[in-house]
Amino acid sequence: KGAAAGEGSSTGSGAGLGLAIARQLVEHNDGHIRVESVPGQGTTFVLSFPAVA
Repeated sequence: KGAAAGEGSSTGSGAGLGLAIARQLVEHNDGHIRVESVPGQGTTFVLSFPAVA
């Protein structure tokens, strides 16, 4: 079981492909994505994957 966290802010505009690519990778590996958003504070993306025995 592991976790990684980072802080940052984004004010620029991008292509918006990051979440779409992450979703495909997570689903391909039988994982899940959870999004938690707090107005004025930001958004947290939680990626979960099954443990390897």
